[in-house]
Amino acid sequence: MITNLRQWAILGFAFLCLIAGLATIWLPIPTGVPLLALGAFLVIANSRTGRNAVRRLRKAIGWLDHALVWLEDRASRPFGRVLKTTRPLMTRHRRKAEEASIRQKAGRDNQPEI
Repeated sequence: MITNLRQWAILGFAFLCLIAGLATIWLPIPTGVPLLALGAFLVIANSRTGRNAVRRLRKAIGWLDHALVWLEDRASRPFGRVLKTTRPLMTRHRRKAEEASIRQKAGRDNQPEI
C-alpha cells in the first residue's frame, strides 16, 4: 500500500514537472528544459507505461533516438542506466554491431602487416 502510494506521488510530481516545464519553456529563465528532463526521468524510472511510450517514440523518431543515445553515453551512471531501459531493440542491435566493428577494426590496426 505504501509503495503504491509512493509511486503515485512520484508520478504525480513527474507530471507536474512536465506541465510546469511545458509552461515555462519559452521564458528567458532556463527552467523549462530541466523540469521537462526531470519529469521524463521520473516517468521512465517509475512507470512501465512511460518506458514503453518513450521506447515507441525512440523507435518512430530517429533523431530523438540518436539524441538519447548521445545523452546515455554522457550522463551519470544512474541517469544513463534509466535511459538505456528505453532503447528500442533495433537500436540495441545496431549499437552492439557498431561496437563490435570498432573492436574488430582496432584489432586489425594493432596487427603488424606482412
